[in-house]
Amino acid sequence: MLPSHAKQAMRPTRKPFLVLLLVGMAVAVPALAQTTSSYPAACDASKVSKTDVDRAHTVFLSGKGFLDESNYDKAISYFKDAYSIDCSVHGILPIIATAYERKGDKAEAIHALEEYLQRVPTAPDHEVIEHRIRNLKDQLAQEKPTATATATAPTATATVVPTVPPPPTTTTPPPPTTSAPTSTGAPASGGHTATPWVVVGVGGALMITGGVLFGVGSGNINTATQQCPSHTNCASSVANTGNTGRVEEGVGIAVGAVGVGAVVGGLVWHFVEGGSSSPASGMTTPHVSPVVAPTFAGLAVGGSF
Repeated sequence: MLPSHAKQAMRPTRKPFLVLLLVGMAVAVPALAQTTSSYPAACDASKVSKTDVDRAHTVFLSGKGFLDESNYDKAISYFKDAYSIDCSVHGILPIIATAYERKGDKAEAIHALEEYLQRVPTAPDHEVIEHRIRNLKDQLAQEKPTATATATAPTATATVVPTVPPPPTTTTPPPPTTSAPTSTGAPASGGHTATPWVVVGVGGALMITGGVLFGVGSGNINTATQQCPSHTNCASSVANTGNTGRVEEGVGIAVGAVGVGAVVGGLVWHFVEGGSSSPASGMTTPHVSPVVAPTFAGLAVGGSF
């Protein structure tokens, strides 16, 4: 039997473990709090020096140049650096959201817009930002079922069919052949092909796309006009919304016009193709080039930093 004082000496103490646990929590909790947001903590403009303001403005302009060149990753990096230097200019958050949206990362765009509303709850463009968030969330919800259906689609299993040897063949002398005139001309007229309807379908899709773009652009212009009727000294976010709306209207008109032309051309082609009653020997086949909608890369962001 061991004496009582020896048993107490052998009994492990828990105080060092508790101390280590408390120290670990003190370090981990602030780290977790910082990871909840990828943006620096908001600060007051009076605490930012003139040197930092100028440097942040220079970095922002570099990011805007990358955005105009459709280099979205670099643009986002520069915008975040500018915000880190001058964390009082919260209006850069909607611009970061625009870069994420053009990149196709709707989740990060929503995050940036929601961060903006939290930091500037009384912003004059509060309703516009909420409208953007709702639209992005609807688009994200429509994309998720498609991705889920693709991931859960059953894969086709290949079945192995046993091969059967062919029956023995007997050679028979070929029958006498008679020369028959071969037809090298085009197929008899009066039949229709599916190509004109393909052109009509493409044109209809372009018309719908143009109409949607025009409607979205008109809505953005009306929103910007309501918030800044004089069109002078407007907030950067309002100017960005108005300028984006004008570009969307123009693109919508152009795409819709191309779609109308494709629909009319396809219908004319269809009726002309089946209207002749004589053989179409020597007729030239029209070739339809794919209609490419005009692309607008590097649209400028309205407003100034």
